[in-house]
Amino acid sequence: MKCLCSIRAAVLAAYVLAGCATSPPMRYYTLDMQCASTAPHGVHIGIEHLRLAQPLARREIMIQASPTQLDYYALDQWAATLDELVAHKLEAEFGECAEATRDLVLRGRILAFNQVDVPGGAQAHAKIAVALYEPGARLHEPPLFEKTYEARGPATEPTAPAVVEALSRCLEEVAAAIVEDARGL
Repeated sequence: MKCLCSIRAAVLAAYVLAGCATSPPMRYYTLDMQCASTAPHGVHIGIEHLRLAQPLARREIMIQASPTQLDYYALDQWAATLDELVAHKLEAEFGECAEATRDLVLRGRILAFNQVDVPGGAQAHAKIAVALYEPGARLHEPPLFEKTYEARGPATEPTAPAVVEALSRCLEEVAAAIVEDARGL
């Protein structure tokens, strides 16, 4: 009987101690939605649809630890789905151009949007396949223009906040290249 009481006391103590232990809180991130370019560009690009490559469908921020290994931050997540965040950032970069001479619609696929571990630190990597259409174009119609855009940039340190900031800059670079190509259509 005495042994059974000791076991119960030990189990109760373990539950109490486990309840006192706290885990670190989850941290949520969004992209920097401030427009990097204020120059009017003469074309208005609306985002119709962005799809995610399967490894990016998770809320956790992805890390490419090696050419063959993917990891995710355990406590650092996107505040919304990545396709929503990227669409909002691109919309902010494309802006509302009052003197737009042409309207275009963008459909695309986000192929990479993650941290890449490199010797000496971390790098942000954004890669998006884009197709531009006339407004109202049907899904089976061929695009006016197709191209895959890619940008890489160093993160100040291999942490989620630094990588998210670098990813915002990469997306600004991609948006500027899309606008430049759209002007030529």
